[in-house]
Amino acid sequence: MKHIRIGVVLLGLCYFFSIGASGQTETIVNSETSGNDSLVHVAYSSVNKNDLSNAISVLNPSEYLDKNYGTYGLDGSVALIGGSNLWNLGNALVLIDGVERSSSQITSSEIDQITFLKGANAVVLYGSRAANGVILITSKHGVEGKQQSNVYVNTGINIPKSYPEYLGSAEYMKFFNQASLNDGLEPQYDDETIDNFASHSNLYRYPDVDYYSSDYLRKMFNYTTANADFSGGNERARFYAAAGMQNQNSLLNFGEGKNDNLTRLNIRGNVDLTLNDYITTYVNVSTIFYDLRTANGNYLNNASSIQPHRFSPLVPTDLIEGEAADAQVLVEGSRHIIDGKYLLGGSQEYLTNPISDVYAAGYSTYTSRQFQYSSGLDIDLRNALKGLSFHGQMSIDYSNTYTQSIDNTYAVYVPEWESFEGADSIADVTKYNKESNTGNQNLGGIWNNQLIDFNVHFDYVNTFKEKHNVYAMLVASGVRNRMTGDFQYRTNANLGLQLTYNYAHKYYADFSGAIINSTKLPVGKRVAFSPTLSLGWLLSDEDFLKGSNVVDRLKLSASAGIINTDLDFYSYYMYDAVYSSTAYHSWSDGDYVNRATTISRGDNQNLTYAKRKEINFGIESSLFNKLLYLQANAFVIKKDGIPVQSYTQYPSFFRTGWPETSFVPFTNFEAISYKGFDFQLNLNKKVGELDLSLGLTGTYVATEALKRDELYADSYRNRVGKPTDALFGLQSEGFFMDQAEIDNHSLQKFGEVKPGDLKYTDQNDDGVIDERDEVMIGHWNSPLTGGLNFTAQWKNFTFFALGTAWFGGTAINNRPYNWVYGDRKYSTVVRDSWTEETKNTATYPRLTTLSSDNNFRTSDFWTYSSNRINISKVQLTYSLPDKVLQNSFVKGLNIYVSGANLLTISKNKDIMELNVGTSPQTRFYNLGVKAVF
Repeated sequence: MKHIRIGVVLLGLCYFFSIGASGQTETIVNSETSGNDSLVHVAYSSVNKNDLSNAISVLNPSEYLDKNYGTYGLDGSVALIGGSNLWNLGNALVLIDGVERSSSQITSSEIDQITFLKGANAVVLYGSRAANGVILITSKHGVEGKQQSNVYVNTGINIPKSYPEYLGSAEYMKFFNQASLNDGLEPQYDDETIDNFASHSNLYRYPDVDYYSSDYLRKMFNYTTANADFSGGNERARFYAAAGMQNQNSLLNFGEGKNDNLTRLNIRGNVDLTLNDYITTYVNVSTIFYDLRTANGNYLNNASSIQPHRFSPLVPTDLIEGEAADAQVLVEGSRHIIDGKYLLGGSQEYLTNPISDVYAAGYSTYTSRQFQYSSGLDIDLRNALKGLSFHGQMSIDYSNTYTQSIDNTYAVYVPEWESFEGADSIADVTKYNKESNTGNQNLGGIWNNQLIDFNVHFDYVNTFKEKHNVYAMLVASGVRNRMTGDFQYRTNANLGLQLTYNYAHKYYADFSGAIINSTKLPVGKRVAFSPTLSLGWLLSDEDFLKGSNVVDRLKLSASAGIINTDLDFYSYYMYDAVYSSTAYHSWSDGDYVNRATTISRGDNQNLTYAKRKEINFGIESSLFNKLLYLQANAFVIKKDGIPVQSYTQYPSFFRTGWPETSFVPFTNFEAISYKGFDFQLNLNKKVGELDLSLGLTGTYVATEALKRDELYADSYRNRVGKPTDALFGLQSEGFFMDQAEIDNHSLQKFGEVKPGDLKYTDQNDDGVIDERDEVMIGHWNSPLTGGLNFTAQWKNFTFFALGTAWFGGTAINNRPYNWVYGDRKYSTVVRDSWTEETKNTATYPRLTTLSSDNNFRTSDFWTYSSNRINISKVQLTYSLPDKVLQNSFVKGLNIYVSGANLLTISKNKDIMELNVGTSPQTRFYNLGVKAVF
């Protein structure tokens, strides 16, 4: 808490000596206008948009929210600037009002601006934690003399795109018999049994359970939100208040599933006060109440693994023979008679199942409570030095989550069927498991998180001789975070310096740097300096471009820098050796347990930061009288000194297999490069009464592993020189057609191989196919991503459409849904499996009741292109004319309909739109109203 006490003392000293005030939460740097619409929030300050350095993108929700409404912080917006994974460096740091928070903790209607800080020069003042980029979200504040209320109400339905498709009982049995024959075994199911299940004559005796049918799942589920905000004030006090509600049910249509419900309530209040001519202060408070009630069990996950013929989920009591006295006693004693006429079905093998869980296992409620508080002080010190000011902010966030549950146990019943004169009846019932409904409420999953954040900075801004604009900032910031299970605080602190100069808003230079400190590093290596430099040139103000009919604005910029970061350190004390006591069994006589002290890594007190080394170039241009706007950046980044245990750099005896021991320390060994570009292109055109706008965004990033801890005999196995997300596997040559082909092929070392199994390429021609024959067969991420948005406005109608795209990625079909073997549930993919009769047309390996390490391993047989274009959003908005509302207390009214995730255009659409074991992907259709008062 020492650094926090220092911050409080600094605030007090500045208050005591203050003799002037700016009335601004942040310093406005080099502003040519007093209007806030052109200001962009950057690290600890606000800059006029025309004076921005490169590698910064900005979104103002006020410009798009009415035509592209989304509920939460980044919903429907990131595609407008090219995505939230900035330059594919990793997870960007998300800040809300300068504090590290989740973007889901603020609704879109509460946001004033979203700034995407990508370049090293743009993020360096935030220190080590910002090395992957920063998404800075700024909440709304009240404006003097402008009182306004906005209300948004939205309700819509989510319709699943697809569900997994599995074989019915009879078809499953036929294909399982085929798998048995493939393994040289006798068929498990005879023809009579298969016919009985195929007939559907008695689904309780011969079940064919479709867990995705309308008996259990709704065709859609509802999602409703309501948000309201109120703002206003005078020169002394300004306020902004917002409240929102969200409600959602689930797809489950029976038992406790009918009560599944999500509720969320959020409240935010921002108050700005002008205490006198010298001092302004503010307080921001936000709280979120979130509750999610769900039936116990994991219905969709369990439904993906149980075959349809195993048991009937319900046993009809009216089919139990009256003479079956013991069975009647069980019925009378059961706590769970579904709809008054069914016992819960199951078997000795399946004592629980997804349907019975929803009916009888109880329910749980996940609860989350979040409280966020920030307060700050802004002091103008102009009487001490013209242009000098002080700013300080302290924030405290607290969140708490837990789960309350009612956990019941239930019995399942197995009927003994008999037939008489063609009628089926139940002669007896066997009960498995005990029933217990204690009503006790259990508490678990308790997790707490506390974050304390502060920053203080002195700013100096001045203009000399009307053209020499100077800005300087000295900032100190720190974060302390502790959550359940932590033995110490997670800390981050840095001291930053920014020096900015521009001449007549034409020539720009900015030096920004940070001295960072991280306790993840050894004592002697915890402090490091991160320098950056940015230069800019507004060419359109030069005489040779002034008055051009083509170029309205043209600005070139370049920046370079080095950011020291600890983001690649997965834990603390990685520089220390780790010893532990291990017990293991021995087969010697006497004492059967041996004890040893083992070491898992060696000591390295010279371990230091990884470094992001970057150079980037930018262009910003407006052409043809603002018809066309372009912003683009090209970058080269090297991330160097990534800590790993580089085993290949040490003798082999530094590491043993049993007991597992390693003396190899973490060293700054690995390196990665990122090369690419991003762009944002906007076209605006008015055709008669029709206003048209077209936006195109894109990001391309090529990664390369420059240095890896590897030592392969075959160069094609090296990861160096390949993308960091390279996918390695075997190359498939199709199926073995017969035994002779197997005998004449290289020996495949993945278990028994038979006709119908996959055949692989022997890359090193050593006559054996094993892991040494794996080559690069793709890479996970899409190097090229983009977005296209279109707006057409005619009179009071506005049409908006948004498309997003990914190109160049590879995915692998390795889910149990696709990798079917043993007693796994058979999906429809097995219909194309290899047999002697289908050998020339088969697209799936032979089925087996055993495991199949040969077929079900990573290879290009299972890969597919993840290229896709999504129609992500379409919205039509109608704004009531002002003349209709002129005598009303309503100042504005918009009515809109929209659809989200409407269409996927891809060769592999069916694969990419299918979720297995989780909630399905959905299309969302929404009706909304916005009213302004």
